Amino acid sequence: MEIDCGSDRGRPAFGSGTMGPVSGSADSPRERNAAGLRRLAALAGRVGLGGAPERLRGGWTAPAVLAHLAFWDRFVIARWDRYESVGTLEPLPGFYQDLVNDSALPLWLALGPATAAGQAVEAATACCERIASLPPAAVETALSSGREWMLDRSHHWAPHLDELEAALGGG
Repeated sequence: MEIDCGSDRGRPAFGSGTMGPVSGSADSPRERNAAGLRRLAALAGRVGLGGAPERLRGGWTAPAVLAHLAFWDRFVIARWDRYESVGTLEPLPGFYQDLVNDSALPLWLALGPATAAGQAVEAATACCERIASLPPAAVETALSSGREWMLDRSHHWAPHLDELEAALGGG
């Protein structure tokens, strides 16, 4: 499977109306998304083969973690779709994420490893593509409102992928 978060050629870079480095990093969010997506795909492949322990911390499973990532990547896509139709990123209460995670966990736990793995990679790929297609005004809206996570998915993926990697025994 080829992983591509969109080419930088002919596109603006994140930051200051451009899609260049953010948060003092030497690489761009697009590059971090691409690297994170490759890592997610590799770990999802291992989980999809049933190579994960039965339970992780807090009653989660590896497939549930992947389903969680798929959900939130699709949520980001939906937020960008809404932004496109209404022209603003409406604020959401800070506690909603916990409510969603708590209410969706039983559904995520019901998914098998292969289904969750496929959904995670599909959603992450679609999310990267959606982010790569954003016009400069949308990028600036996210950056100026403190929503860099809507551009750089590595902020959300990395801690979960670290947990999965530890559970799976590294590389």
